Amino acid sequence: MREAVSPVDGRYRALASELARYFSEEALMRYRLMVEAEYLKHVAARAAPHMLERLSAALKEIVFSFDEACAAEVKGIEAGTRHDVEAVVRFLGRRLEERGLGEAARLVHIGLTSEDVNNLAYSLALRDAITEAVAPALELLMREVAKAAYRERNTVTVARTHGQPAVPTTLGKELSVHAYRLLVSLRRIGDTRLPGKVSGAVGTYAGLVEVFGGEALDVSRRVVESLGLVHWVATKQVVPHDDVSRLLYELAVAAMALVDLCRDLWLLSMLGIIYPRPKGVGSSTMPQKSNPVELENAEGNLEMAANMLSFLASRLLVSRLQRDLSDSTIRRNYGVALAHLLIGAKNLAAFLDRMEVDSEEARRDLERHPEVVAEAVQIRARLRGVDVMEELRALGRGGRGYLEEVGRLLEEKGLKASEIIPESAEKYIGLAPLVAELVFRLVEG
Repeated sequence: MREAVSPVDGRYRALASELARYFSEEALMRYRLMVEAEYLKHVAARAAPHMLERLSAALKEIVFSFDEACAAEVKGIEAGTRHDVEAVVRFLGRRLEERGLGEAARLVHIGLTSEDVNNLAYSLALRDAITEAVAPALELLMREVAKAAYRERNTVTVARTHGQPAVPTTLGKELSVHAYRLLVSLRRIGDTRLPGKVSGAVGTYAGLVEVFGGEALDVSRRVVESLGLVHWVATKQVVPHDDVSRLLYELAVAAMALVDLCRDLWLLSMLGIIYPRPKGVGSSTMPQKSNPVELENAEGNLEMAANMLSFLASRLLVSRLQRDLSDSTIRRNYGVALAHLLIGAKNLAAFLDRMEVDSEEARRDLERHPEVVAEAVQIRARLRGVDVMEELRALGRGGRGYLEEVGRLLEEKGLKASEIIPESAEKYIGLAPLVAELVFRLVEG
């Protein structure tokens, strides 16, 4: 751990270690093995149907029992072949030979190119990692944000636009915006179906035609769909990454939306509206400090994730002619990008877990800015046929005595101040509590 180059595998490993089962070298070997096994069953159904039942049982056992020792054996083979997919092919052939299935061993990988295996393996890894690890973490975070929004739906605060006091809002409504953004993003992520292809060396299906004859295209489709992926008919040697890129872009959108939440919470912490309960040492020299360190850590990791995911999404859309190997090394970073997203989401959830709201400070903030009701004043006056916009602008940001000056202005215009000026800032929050409640209901589903 101390010698890890990347913080994903070092300092933050405990937060992202679950992704190893999808994106480690051993995991990639296992996914490749799964693909080879699934394809081989289709080959055997045509070329050696008499052994299909026995072969299927053997393949299931070989895939299920693949472990660290097996991965080391594959790496040993690769040292000689200098080709990672070929190493898996030979490993599978050996295991079948050992089980007296030499006839099937000679059919492993027949008609395929390495990218037929790789594209399916990576789509499976992405699908599983997002379904089983990333999306659940984001859903948990979304629920925590929605719960906090509902809890604080009536906590009135000063809304700020351009960093300046604007109108009253509620803390719950502001949090609900972030929960809703995440809800929409998760729906889109959940709707994504990842692609797959089995079309041979340059996408002509020539090798498959040799094996399956006129059924080549149908077998290709069945192999891909049997793995739960969407079949792409027209490909180069590589499957177009369009669907993968859309998913990665959506994950990048989710990551940056969470960066926005981090920054809003950080600013609210700076304003004293919220604060983190003390935990551990806040400062090596200032004993009073309790810093929002989880927010800051989350922001950095989420921004890293968004940038990596966006780069992966755009770069993978391009390949030279039939293919080049630049995409191969790039795809190996799926796990790194998702790890930063996972670390960020978990740290953000950790901050929410120790977040407290200072409702008294929120009230004092409202008292310091009586001008936040100016919008209500000008609207109510205009509805009565009187425009006081310029006079209100001249009063500026207000301060002590602001409402009294507004009252005199209104009286001079023949209006009753008691009818125009809201009784309090708390009385001018519109549907803010309802918005927070609606989002909470949607999230709870």
